[in-house]
Amino acid sequence: MTAFQQLIDAMRAGRNWSGMGDPNQARELMAAVYTERYHGAAHYRDRYQLRANLQKKEEAASYAGWITADNPTSGAYQGTSFVWFPGVDGSIAVLVIGTDGFGSDSHILGRPGHGRRLRALRTLHQGRLWVKPDLLDLNSRVPETLSANWPAAEPALKTYGQVIYAAIPVQTDADANAVEDLLDLFFAEHGTPLTGKARARWEKRQQDIASAIFPRFDETRVLSLLNELRFLILEGPPGTGKTRWAIRLADQIGGVTQVQFHPARTYEDFVVGLFPRPASNGLAFEVRAGDLLRANQAAAEGPHVLLIDEINRADLGRVLGEAVMLFEVGEAPRRARLPQIPAGHPPELELSPNLLVLGTRNTADRSIARMDLAIRRRFAFIEVWPDLEVVAAEGVDFAVRLFSDCVHSFTEFADDETLRLVPGHAYFLDPRPDLDPADRPVRVARRLELELLPLLRDYLNERLCGGATEAIAGLTDRISSTLMGLR
Repeated sequence: MTAFQQLIDAMRAGRNWSGMGDPNQARELMAAVYTERYHGAAHYRDRYQLRANLQKKEEAASYAGWITADNPTSGAYQGTSFVWFPGVDGSIAVLVIGTDGFGSDSHILGRPGHGRRLRALRTLHQGRLWVKPDLLDLNSRVPETLSANWPAAEPALKTYGQVIYAAIPVQTDADANAVEDLLDLFFAEHGTPLTGKARARWEKRQQDIASAIFPRFDETRVLSLLNELRFLILEGPPGTGKTRWAIRLADQIGGVTQVQFHPARTYEDFVVGLFPRPASNGLAFEVRAGDLLRANQAAAEGPHVLLIDEINRADLGRVLGEAVMLFEVGEAPRRARLPQIPAGHPPELELSPNLLVLGTRNTADRSIARMDLAIRRRFAFIEVWPDLEVVAAEGVDFAVRLFSDCVHSFTEFADDETLRLVPGHAYFLDPRPDLDPADRPVRVARRLELELLPLLRDYLNERLCGGATEAIAGLTDRISSTLMGLR
């Protein structure tokens, strides 16, 4: 039996573990777990100390775990730690901040990437892992609605509940994966390499975490959602293939009416309007059906997609007008009376059940006002993120390396708003794959120089990067240096 499995067995036993009351037994077990999983060099091992206060008294706030070595050997401590609290019929494994404050680990807790990885793990464990919304919040506690269903460890939760920022109840062997994730994350965040099977597992787990942060576009799922919900928008950073995906999905459904939104598009263009035309006595006005009416008329013959590229670049409230009330799914058909009636159209507009509306939205365009909430409510939103596998498939080594660096820099240091600026995979791909593959690295390098670097510099010049400014400036320098080295 591995040392880690013995640790899980001890956690499952909780207050009934044979080591309760014997701190040496707990420390020996934790030392064996470290030896089994992490680098044994003294300069790594000496970064930590083992704490064990496992008392048999039920009223004691018993705990055992790893804390950083730059703390006293007893009493209050600073920084983050991995700890387990034995309870009745199980334990609670936690990441916790010392009651004496953040200490030297403030850089870990303050980095968006740490919280982002924990939230990804929460997703991977289907919500069983609890993560505090704000890791730096020392006022809120673990919600009682959750802890009431955990192994009873009231003294520990009462004493440390405010400084716990991630927790998993440990009651069965099925909980071992979550414990392993928290433990490995704790040591990895503190710069300690994993070894052997633990290292291979953590490398695979990091891929799973990245996939949870940046889920791959699932064409089958999105196509199903579009058919079910009818009104859907693909949103994401530039270069993630939103328009390409939208065209591909629309082509699979049936007929397509494709339009491009921009600030000059009007209600008259999109719904209905009066347009001048030459006449014998000067000018006359005719009523013309807009994109929506034409697509709706085509949908009477079968499934039809109105594809709106860059849907947020127009003033949607003005462009849609009274037609916005028609975008409802699952309700009785609604009708809107038109101000003008084009020839061949009824006086009231009712959207055909065969009409699907698919839009794209660039989340990096900060020059555009946020989408009206009344309009947003009527659409479903699917996020489209960068995809490393697409870049890897082209086989340009420096592109794969720089793309990984780019995604890591944004993931680690960008807040949620800035993360939406992360450049997509298209910036790292051959712009002319139809040409000689032997020249592909040259074309990719030219694209990085003429498209990606100006984009990143615009982000920096416009001060859009917030707390990630230094990291993205460093990324920009690394990309520029790499490209100079290729010449």
